[in-house]
Amino acid sequence: MPHEAQIVLDEDEEHKLGLHLLRFAEAFEDGCINFSPNVLCEYLYGLAEKFTDFYQECKVVGSPQESSRLLLCEATRVVMRNCLQILGITPLDRI
Repeated sequence: MPHEAQIVLDEDEEHKLGLHLLRFAEAFEDGCINFSPNVLCEYLYGLAEKFTDFYQECKVVGSPQESSRLLLCEATRVVMRNCLQILGITPLDRI
């Protein structure tokens, strides 16, 4: 049976990023109900800030928590991509 990785939020930056990711549905709903796309823009900006803090403070590749942190990175990528698409912005895969 293959080993399934789980996201473990031990560090403060991991925890902050994880909580922010969980607020996506709330930000989306709030923006839709109030016809305020700026709510989603503010959420996305906050997500970028929290991901930057996480990436600066937590080693990903080569750390004992690598699989967990890679999953957190992937979750962030998915949410960012969804936010951009909802806002009508074509996400870039590479710069």
